[in-house]
Amino acid sequence: MSFAERFSTFRTDERFRWATMVAAIVVGLVASTFHWTGIFLGGALCGLAAATRKRALLAGLGFGVLVWVIFALSLVISGDFGQYLALGQILLVSVAVPVVAATFAALVRWLV
Repeated sequence: MSFAERFSTFRTDERFRWATMVAAIVVGLVASTFHWTGIFLGGALCGLAAATRKRALLAGLGFGVLVWVIFALSLVISGDFGQYLALGQILLVSVAVPVVAATFAALVRWLV
């Protein structure tokens, strides 16, 4: 049994697909707390867990947005969100990087 055939069983059954997606999100979030390459890992895992290629891109996009929202919430909790909003162009880069990186990593779905 090839790698692609093993992964197709997780994509065809809805319960396995949801469980795999939740596990991919958790692994990606934990990995991204330690290093920024965790965003790539989470996006790739979410893309692999998706049923179709279009949903893989949407899952990667959603994971990137989730990473940024959690980052923004941590700034709100620490009281630094106002200073973060005053950064200007750096703010735009810090919003775009996790979203684009996770979406790009979800393209791994085209390989499998």
